Amino acid sequence: MATLVSIRKAKEIGGTVHKARITCGLSIQSLSSLTGFSVNQLNHLENGNIYAFHENIDDLIEVAKKCGDKLNINLFNQSSSEAIFSNDEKIFSIAEAIPVFVQKRA
Repeated sequence: MATLVSIRKAKEIGGTVHKARITCGLSIQSLSSLTGFSVNQLNHLENGNIYAFHENIDDLIEVAKKCGDKLNINLFNQSSSEAIFSNDEKIFSIAEAIPVFVQKRA
């Protein structure tokens, strides 16, 4: 079962892939041709639909990484699977974007 954190992470990753594709000036059909993923799969990815990936965030991340590779954009930190986002020149990770009250306590 997908957790709130994994659902939010999927949405963030999907939005990042979408922005990267638009920035590169590619249509979803063009990205489909480059990556070999279907337009339907890419739509699910960009919409952050974790359920289309059998609720497995790792599968979604792998598809996102392959898309980033084809776009020549590093969507993730080298040390982790966290997407990188830019907001007013500040780089932050998904974990930093999740409110403290939503994060799982260890």
